[in-house]
Amino acid sequence: MTYTINNYRVRKLDDKYFVTTDHGSYSILSENEFKKLQQNNIDAKLKEKLLEREILLDKTNIDEAVRLLRNRNNFLFFGTSLHIIVITLRCNMNCVYCHATAKSMADKSFDMTKETAKKTVDFIFQSPNNNITIEFQGGEPFLNWDVLKYIVEYANKKNEKAKKNVLFTVVTNFSVMNEQKMNYLINNNVSVCTSLDGPKELHDHNRKYSGGSNYDAVIKWIKKFNKEYEKRNISNRRANAILTLTKKSLSYHKEIIDEYVKLGIFDVHLRFLNNLGLAKKAWPAISYTAKEYLAFWKKGVEYIKELQKKDVFVNERMVRLMTQKISTEFEPNYLELRSPCGAAIGQLAYQYNGDIYTCDEARTLTEDLFLLGNVHENNYKEVLTCDNACATSAASINDQYTCNSCAYKPYCGVCPVCNYSEQGSIIAKISETDRCKIYMKQFDWVVKENFIKEKLQ
Repeated sequence: MTYTINNYRVRKLDDKYFVTTDHGSYSILSENEFKKLQQNNIDAKLKEKLLEREILLDKTNIDEAVRLLRNRNNFLFFGTSLHIIVITLRCNMNCVYCHATAKSMADKSFDMTKETAKKTVDFIFQSPNNNITIEFQGGEPFLNWDVLKYIVEYANKKNEKAKKNVLFTVVTNFSVMNEQKMNYLINNNVSVCTSLDGPKELHDHNRKYSGGSNYDAVIKWIKKFNKEYEKRNISNRRANAILTLTKKSLSYHKEIIDEYVKLGIFDVHLRFLNNLGLAKKAWPAISYTAKEYLAFWKKGVEYIKELQKKDVFVNERMVRLMTQKISTEFEPNYLELRSPCGAAIGQLAYQYNGDIYTCDEARTLTEDLFLLGNVHENNYKEVLTCDNACATSAASINDQYTCNSCAYKPYCGVCPVCNYSEQGSIIAKISETDRCKIYMKQFDWVVKENFIKEKLQ
């Protein structure tokens, strides 16, 4: 025998076997082929097929398997790239699922000061990563507009020496947007993302605004931004939107997707609801089971397939990401779906007072377990090597028994924050979590539709 059988995992889907390796290569085997692999009774044709995917290893492909494993995990070596700055917790909306634990409009004690903003930017530039994204969140970030501008301008000035690739983005509800702000954001290369939960009735139900309809402002400013980008020949930017699904949303799969397509937003993330922040109090009224969500999601992705057949360019984001993770050797850097996850090593969240959390989800819980330090007191090395950072990162590695036997392990991830919220521990019973149940069925759909059916055609 001139080969070694590599460590592999398998998932049976109908009459096919989806076989994967630690470095992410896969092969689709018939029942007869899989029995031969199990029994190590491998004929020449099957040997060639399995060597090509490094499921069998010999001197011709061992270096390739090592290279692929290194590339799939290259995110481990660069340092934190995504830095989420909460410049205020004040908000003028009362969303039913608010994850941010927003505060009253009147209480400016929840605004970040310029002193803390400066310390935060100084801290961010300590990251060894040459690619830095600074994302403004809230509350509603534009309620602390002067500090947002200060951070953009101070970071740009600091970068004259650092020479990093710095990107800015802001997540806003558009309620206090005006022409002056729009021009400043465009002139300073600040990308804009908003929340759009679907058609007007649904959006305004989920995202309640004291000033009337928030839907009208969202639609108005998405169109104005994109018209201005077109006018200025800026082809690499568009106003983007994300949606959050409540129980009411589950009856609107076509309407939600049509709303995005109508606005020219062709990456639709039909993401499930997290039990975080103020959503915990409203959970019985707004939540749904994993089974209910998956029924909605499947109808949504099937509808998107129908649109694609009509030459409508639209994708469901999770389908796109999962397909990319399986079919390519590089991590697309979706921080929630990798091992270890993006907590600390991929992203950090900075609270208005300078407190540093492992991630945006963690700061919504305000638990000391995920608190890593403060920009006024700690440097980057201290924060990344503290006990809480190490514990959270370790808890997100999907090496426990349930994950280690799963064919989707090379492409999947664990969220310690959501596990803690759901089960009271960062070390969760993974197979009992809604997240695991959902990801498993989503991967099944992606593999069947985009790999097995495609191979048979």
